[in-house]
Amino acid sequence: MLTLNQATGMTKKLAIWIGVLLGTLVTIILLFRIGTLIKNIIAPTPPAPPSVAYGELPEMELPLNLDTKNYSYTIDTVTGELPKFSDRAKVFKITPRSTDLLALRKTGEKVSQAGFTSGPVRVRGNVYQWSDPRSPVGSKIKVDIFTSEFSISSEFFNDTTILSSLNLPSPDEARDLAQGLLSSMEALSEDIKNTQTYFFSIKGSELVSTTSFSDAHIIEVDFFQKDLDNLPIYYPQPYNSTMKVFIGGGENQPQIIQAQFFHQDISTESATYPIKTAEETYSELKDGKAYIASPGKGEVSLQNISLAYYMSDKAQEYLMPIVVFQGDNGFIAYLSAVKAEWINK
Repeated sequence: MLTLNQATGMTKKLAIWIGVLLGTLVTIILLFRIGTLIKNIIAPTPPAPPSVAYGELPEMELPLNLDTKNYSYTIDTVTGELPKFSDRAKVFKITPRSTDLLALRKTGEKVSQAGFTSGPVRVRGNVYQWSDPRSPVGSKIKVDIFTSEFSISSEFFNDTTILSSLNLPSPDEARDLAQGLLSSMEALSEDIKNTQTYFFSIKGSELVSTTSFSDAHIIEVDFFQKDLDNLPIYYPQPYNSTMKVFIGGGENQPQIIQAQFFHQDISTESATYPIKTAEETYSELKDGKAYIASPGKGEVSLQNISLAYYMSDKAQEYLMPIVVFQGDNGFIAYLSAVKAEWINK
């Protein structure tokens, strides 16, 4: 029969062996973790390759270059060097518009909320026109009933109340008025987060940019989509978007005298694609392959080189990354960032 002393001795030995085993196990785990850390430092596990889930992508449709200058470039970034990009970037699908058999009726209801109650008149294809019978400048709106793209035009150049800036709203009031239009048209999407205002004076039959509100006859309000994957979205004109509303004064109140609205819904669905290095795109820039979005002088000092996304003023299937070159004297150029082997030319 096991005595109390024998049981106590066996318990002590068992506790010692358990302690030894636990200590050994902890040591093994620590050695394994240290070994893994050293291995990752010396020979890190490479990340999975880009998914390229959409196969070859369509070639990015950048505008034609109207600037024919022969540029020369120098690097004048903060570091004095070209940046280091990741080896990949996301490509997002654009959500296609669905055909709605009630689109004409629904569009008529929306434009009526915005004051355009006379119509519709078919212009071409899916584009219809309505007019505002109360407008002193003869405002008309054209809408693609399937894409919701719309434009507003009017005969505002000879309106004396606009030329005298009577009741011209403040920039904040103009922004509210423009947002009201988009709300009426059910076009104020959740991804539209930022606005920018610009001032114009009327010279003859032209709008001339001015920096002074006191000289302004017209206020332009541009709407911009929010950053995506921590990258900004650029449009064909880098300081403007494809969604803009022009507002002037009026005899009794401000009035919307012009607008262009083209918005594309960006899906949450995405795939990763390999992208060019900054060195590769800089070489393409020097070879004259970039779209010059904002001209500069012949000799350009490049002060910032970054990744962004490009949103066209035409329907596109994918939202794709670009490299944006920014230099002195307002110079801005775009280049497609996805590696050429994944572009279907």
